Amino acid sequence: MMKRIFTLALVLSALIANAQSIRILQNEAIVSDNDTIFVAINGHADQMDNYFGYQNLTASPIDFQIRREIIFKNEEADILYCIGDCYDANLSQPFTLAANQTVPSTDEMAFHTIYSGSTDPAMVKFTFFLCDNESDKISFYIAYGTGSDVKPLDPVKSLRAYPNPASRMVNIDYAAPSDNAFLIIKNLAGMEVYRTPISQTGKKQVDISQFTAGVYFYGVESDGKMLCTKKLLVK
Repeated sequence: MMKRIFTLALVLSALIANAQSIRILQNEAIVSDNDTIFVAINGHADQMDNYFGYQNLTASPIDFQIRREIIFKNEEADILYCIGDCYDANLSQPFTLAANQTVPSTDEMAFHTIYSGSTDPAMVKFTFFLCDNESDKISFYIAYGTGSDVKPLDPVKSLRAYPNPASRMVNIDYAAPSDNAFLIIKNLAGMEVYRTPISQTGKKQVDISQFTAGVYFYGVESDGKMLCTKKLLVK
């Protein structure tokens, strides 16, 4: 009996520890943790603007901040984010949400992202986290591209790395729409650490024993365009 109670307590503790206090909304749809949102770049526009709502899921006021991580982009590109004021820093000032408060995407205090200065593909990660508990967070990615760069095509479904996390060798399954394609791995700073030509479908075994432990992103580039990107953990 005591063992059962102890096990139940551990399960409840884990659920509480993993609970999210903030929800992100895109066009009233819920954005899941680590989702990727694909945005088509209009080559004739000066900038791309995207708006998101957010919500306090708790019955108490919360203070939160936003962290920006540029995965990769052209040096000329700018990726800003705004809640009221706009930021080019990787960490925002603290914001406060009242108990159960929802800020819709149409509100002047909505979360607003701006991509400008380039029509090249780019990817950025945003994390909303509580000021007093950074483990209470939600993250999502925005991938910018043109045409097929930003569509979840078959290469996305076929792209898979295993084991993941990996420490010495990793196998990567892939698919590409043409033979003019490459398998690429980049670090968190967007620096390319691995590139190899690939055929339309197949598998590559990559030696990562010299990689520094951390988060990487692997993907398929076809005809100079990045088709898809996924996360790889190296331990």
